[in-house]
Amino acid sequence: MVRRMLLIVLFGFLLTSPALALVFRVDAVFEEVGGEMPFLDYPVGIAVDDVGGRVFVSDWGNNRVLVLEKTGKLLREIRDLKSPVGLALDREGRKLFVVEQKGNRVAVFDLETLSPRGSLKTRKTPLSEPRGIWVAQDGTVYVADTGWSRIVVFGVQGEELFSFGREGMGDNEFYQPRGVARDPQGRIWVMDTLHHCVKVFDEKGSYLFRFGEGLNQPRYVGFFGDLAFLSDYRNHRILVYDLQGVLQGAIGEEEKLFSFPEGLWIDGEGKLWVADAGNNRIVRIDLGYLASPEEYLRTLLAEGKDEEFFRVLGRLSPEVRRQPGVGRLLFEAYERQGDLEALIAQAEELFLSDEEERSRWKRTLGELYAEQGRILTGQGAFEEAKDFLLRSFRYGRLASLFSYLWVAFLDAGGEYLGILLLLVLLGVLLFVYLRLRAERERRWRRW
Repeated sequence: MVRRMLLIVLFGFLLTSPALALVFRVDAVFEEVGGEMPFLDYPVGIAVDDVGGRVFVSDWGNNRVLVLEKTGKLLREIRDLKSPVGLALDREGRKLFVVEQKGNRVAVFDLETLSPRGSLKTRKTPLSEPRGIWVAQDGTVYVADTGWSRIVVFGVQGEELFSFGREGMGDNEFYQPRGVARDPQGRIWVMDTLHHCVKVFDEKGSYLFRFGEGLNQPRYVGFFGDLAFLSDYRNHRILVYDLQGVLQGAIGEEEKLFSFPEGLWIDGEGKLWVADAGNNRIVRIDLGYLASPEEYLRTLLAEGKDEEFFRVLGRLSPEVRRQPGVGRLLFEAYERQGDLEALIAQAEELFLSDEEERSRWKRTLGELYAEQGRILTGQGAFEEAKDFLLRSFRYGRLASLFSYLWVAFLDAGGEYLGILLLLVLLGVLLFVYLRLRAERERRWRRW
């Protein structure tokens, strides 16, 4: 629980740049069971039982729900379903809810034994090709009744409480909504799929606001703290919003990770599970790397994945890239590449931003400037070389002063060689004279 709250706080600080391609790491991909591939035929819904360590996947094309271990190992199946789609868990009542699209119902199973326990009952109008489902912490069940373009709300005993919405273009109307959920503030989010937007309502079903510019058939939504993750179906990506509907970033778009993503679930360990329907697989993403890009970058460096390191770095906001911890990792990456100019630029940045290790970066800059001066001297670029050598001296490298004098002599064309040698000779003679005089005075005092 502490780790989850920490991720929520850190993630909130990270996501400050709209439409940012977010940092993420694919934690696992499940594509086959028992050597059969593909074993899934268009997975739609997914739910994770944190207590039992099981994963439920609605295998729409095969009319079944698969029960897996978190490792992907198949445990058992629930068969003879009619196009299962949305899944949900009632943790208090230990129930599994399975929405049967073609069965026009929501079937209920015992979460332990997986034996049938009936179905949700509507008062008058039966469900018509329902899709999405959400079970709130208080046991209230929300169902997206897609065929009737409405949301139906059920009580803890499975009885219908009320419904809202109908087909149309108004604020309180939908066109084949797929997903529904209740956010941490108790508001109801509806994926108005064929209107390509998200509509938000209060707990009684009264319209509040809408958002979703650029969405193309949004399907399902889940929450992680004060952030919402939704599947943008025809754009093949997962989008992240805050609770005011402000876009925070995208997952999987640049990498073409998903193909028609459907259901999603965020478990208690901060893992995002996605039913990647078009690819007939389940993708698991570790949200911890979204909250801590520094840790992810460190892992990539340790694994020698330099190309991935710089790709991930390019996704970070300027504010995150300027953090000392990230900056040190970038310096290490440049060091491995032997990119001297990049090393100098990064060390200069760290000298200003990394207060804890400022003395280290001062010494490092002295050495880097000296190396650049040496290279430029060899290239005959004496003016630039003098500039770097003088900087090196100012950053505490005494030897660079003598290098500077030598380059200055070379830059003068060597015409003052005689004068320089005479000055050196006079300096040596003066040094010898002073040493002899000091020795003589010492002996005189002793006598």
